Amino acid sequence: MLTVYNSRTRKKEAFKPRNGKKVNMFVCGITPYNSAHIGNLKTYLNYDIIARYLRARGYKVFYLQNVTDVDDKIVNAAKEANIHWKEIPDRYFTEFQAVCKKLHITGVSKYAYATDFIPAIIKQVTRLIKKGYAYEKNGSVYFEVKRFKDYGKLSGQNLAKLHKSTRLEIDENKKHPYDFVLWKARTEANEKYEPSWKSPWGKGRPGWHIEDTAISEHFFGPQYDLHGGAGELKFPHHEAEIAQQESASGKKPFVKYWVHTGVVTVNGAKMSKSLGNFITGKEMIDQHDPDAFRLLVASRHYRSPLPYSEKLLTQAIHNLETIRNFARQLKQIKARTGSLFTITLYRKQFFASMDDDFNTPSAFATLFTLMRKANTLIRQEKLSVKSAKEILVFLKEVERIFGIPFVMRKEASTPKEVTAIAMQREQFRKEGKWTDADTARDAIRQKGYEVRDTKGGFEIIPLSK
Repeated sequence: MLTVYNSRTRKKEAFKPRNGKKVNMFVCGITPYNSAHIGNLKTYLNYDIIARYLRARGYKVFYLQNVTDVDDKIVNAAKEANIHWKEIPDRYFTEFQAVCKKLHITGVSKYAYATDFIPAIIKQVTRLIKKGYAYEKNGSVYFEVKRFKDYGKLSGQNLAKLHKSTRLEIDENKKHPYDFVLWKARTEANEKYEPSWKSPWGKGRPGWHIEDTAISEHFFGPQYDLHGGAGELKFPHHEAEIAQQESASGKKPFVKYWVHTGVVTVNGAKMSKSLGNFITGKEMIDQHDPDAFRLLVASRHYRSPLPYSEKLLTQAIHNLETIRNFARQLKQIKARTGSLFTITLYRKQFFASMDDDFNTPSAFATLFTLMRKANTLIRQEKLSVKSAKEILVFLKEVERIFGIPFVMRKEASTPKEVTAIAMQREQFRKEGKWTDADTARDAIRQKGYEVRDTKGGFEIIPLSK
C-alpha cells in the first residue's frame, strides 16, 4: 500500500486519489526572473521522481506546473536591464527548460503561464469580492484573512501573531497587515517594464497567490489530489491558496494531500539568491554530470534538507559509476552457466521502500545490497546469464523511476591513445615497474577513463563527467 506524508494532517496516509487511479497533481513552478539554482531544481527533481513512481504503479498522472511570468521581481529585473519585461521570463524559462532536459525532468504534463490565465484570475477575484472575502482599495484587491476562519491550518500559524511577522508586505491599503493582495494596481508608468491588464478595478496585474488557484481550478476544478512545493512555501503562499480556493468554492479540502520538499543548504544556511550562496542549474550541468546531481538528490529523502557540498557530489559521481560498471559487467556475461540469483526479494523491498512515502534512500540501499551479493558471484564467475538478464531488467525498471540512465545503451569507443597508454601500463606491471604503472593510470584518468585489472588483462571504462 502506497502511503504519503500529508503536511496538512502531519502524518502518513494511505494514498487514495479522488478518482481511483487518476491523479491530478500541481506543483508551484518557478518565477523566471533569473537563473534557477540547484535548490529550486531539487524540488522539481523530487516531484519528477514522485510522478514517475506513481505512473510506474499504474496511476494516470496529470502533472501541472505554473510559471509565474509576471511578478515584482520580473518588473525590477526588466527595469534594471532596461528591456521589455517579457524578455526576462522568456530568457530564463528557456534556460530552465534546457537545464531540466539535461536532468531528465520530463514528468510535467503541462506548464501553465500565469499571463495566459488573466481572465480566470479576474473571475476568481470577482467571486471572492462578491462572497465578502475580498475588498478593493485604490485599484488593488486584497483578501481579508480574518474572514477565513481556517487560515493557518496548514502551517500552524497563529493569526493573532501574524502582524508581527517580517514576511508580511507593508501596504497602507490593507485593512490588516496580514491581508494579502489578489490584484495589484498598476504602479509603473512605463508598460515596457510592468505589464497590466484591464479589470473591474482598473489596470493592474495578479498577485502571486491567486494565479495558482485560478490555474489549478481551470484544469482540475475546485478540489484535487496532490499539491507540491518547497516546505518554505507553506506560509504564506500555500496558506493563501487554501484560503482563496476554499472561500471561492465553499468546498473543503481544497487539496487532499499536501506534499512538501526539504531545501538545499550550504554550510547550514538555506541556499538562496538573497544570501548569494547558490549554484545555478546551468553551472551544475556545465561542470558536472547531470545524472550525478540527480543521483545526489535522489539519495536523500524528498522531505529532508540536502546539505550540498562538493564532497557529497563526488560521492554521488562515484556511486553512479559503481552502478554503471555493475551493469556493464552484467552485459558481459555471455555463456556462463552459474548460480541462479533471484531478484524477487530485492524487488519487493525496493517497491516497499518507495511505497513508504517515496523513501528513495531506502530503495537505493536495497539496490546496493543486491549489487554486493551479485558482485560476489560475478567475481567467482558463478552468476548465470539468466540471472544477469533478470538483474538488468530490474535495473532498467529502477532507472525509469529515478530518471537516471544506469544501463548505458551505447558506450563510446575508447580513443586509441588511451588504449595505448593502458597497454603500456600493462607492460610496466609485468616488469614490476609499479611507479611507472601508477603514472600511466593517472594519465588515463586525466583523459576521462579508468583502467581496471581483470583475470584476463584489463578493461577501460569511461568515467562519469
